[in-house]
Amino acid sequence: MTEQEKIEYKSSYTWIFSINYFNQGLVTSILSVIVPIYILLMIAEGGTAITPTDVAYIASIITIPWAVKLFFGIFADKYGTKSLGRRRPWILSTLLVSGVGWMILPFLITPGNVLFIITVMGFLINCGTAFSDTALDGFIIDICPKEKLGRVLGFVWGLRSIETIAGGPVLAVLIVLGQISVNAIFIAEGILTVFFAISILVVNEKKDFPKVKLKENFKGMFNNSRDWKTYMFALSNNVMGNVIVLFLAMFILIEMGVIQMKGRNITLGEKTLEVYLFQANVTLIIAIGIMVGAIIGGIIADKKTRKFAIYSGVLLTTSSILLLLIPATWTLLLFFTVLIGFALGWRHSAYAAVVGQLAKKHPEMDSTYLSIANSFTNFGATLGLLLTGIIFQIFGSYAMLFVFLAIISNVSLIPFLAIDAEDYEHKSEKTAILTDIK
Repeated sequence: MTEQEKIEYKSSYTWIFSINYFNQGLVTSILSVIVPIYILLMIAEGGTAITPTDVAYIASIITIPWAVKLFFGIFADKYGTKSLGRRRPWILSTLLVSGVGWMILPFLITPGNVLFIITVMGFLINCGTAFSDTALDGFIIDICPKEKLGRVLGFVWGLRSIETIAGGPVLAVLIVLGQISVNAIFIAEGILTVFFAISILVVNEKKDFPKVKLKENFKGMFNNSRDWKTYMFALSNNVMGNVIVLFLAMFILIEMGVIQMKGRNITLGEKTLEVYLFQANVTLIIAIGIMVGAIIGGIIADKKTRKFAIYSGVLLTTSSILLLLIPATWTLLLFFTVLIGFALGWRHSAYAAVVGQLAKKHPEMDSTYLSIANSFTNFGATLGLLLTGIIFQIFGSYAMLFVFLAIISNVSLIPFLAIDAEDYEHKSEKTAILTDIK
């Protein structure tokens, strides 16, 4: 019996992983929603100006760490320590750096250096967040039993999604209402990050991790059809995900009259605070739906079969999007929004269970494997936004956009059907059928 088999996976481990993923979502949301507001306030205080080019330049540098997760995965797979194992040293050290960065940020910034400090510290913070995310992915794959993998991955992803989608808008409303300051948010986030980093030491990790033969193991992820089918599945599964979240909130606000649409142009009224409040509420509704769907989808993937979870996730996504074509009041649209969030959460949990199980085929470099799959997922999201822009430019209609999204939500079934079920199911289909009969 190996040491990995001796490690008992405790329910508390899922909660420790979850709070760390939850914090990742909060970091992403703060950087994308709160920090831009903060920059504008500091720039105005200094009597200077900022251009869209400056914003694009800052964002491009800050997000670099997420584009190089592949290299983080290689480090997290290849190097470790005898005392802490392979994953915990990277999670602990990188999050401590990120947490300290958040805490000292308010004391470094002045109106004169805000752009430089935000760029440097944002890059540093995201390095810690992206690196720890990569190591956490591998940690779960390493120690989580395959029969629990769908539920664990679905739950942690659901919590991260809640904060990524809703965390920033909710904090923005609190700032506008004068309930909290931006500097207080930065310091609090730093304290939380340090606490969550230390919590990872509670999770047991095997010390005798596999030896990585970098060239051989890395090549093994690209020289077989199974993994390429998986990468295409990862790409096609997320083509519509980010698009529907982005445009759904906008569509609801238009239907509520909070945002005005004239032709193909959208404009805001004078009630800026009202927009913040409605945006926060709509995104929170989507996030709640995602969380519930992620939990249930993970249960289905583990208790029944991953194939059934994938099929039902695609069916739920397609049908819930098509509901938006029905003329409805904005209250009914909010109900449809919950259903769409639920479908997206279910869909991702099923996907995560499949890809997570396939990552176990590469125990030496499972973090790297997941980073590669995530790269294809991110490319799929970018491709979806590009195609959406083209569709909307041609038709200028939300109805056509929703029809398009409903259609492409089914494309992921093509590469998925090409993958051998024995490679991703945690139990054979015959066993599942006998279990259902009993």
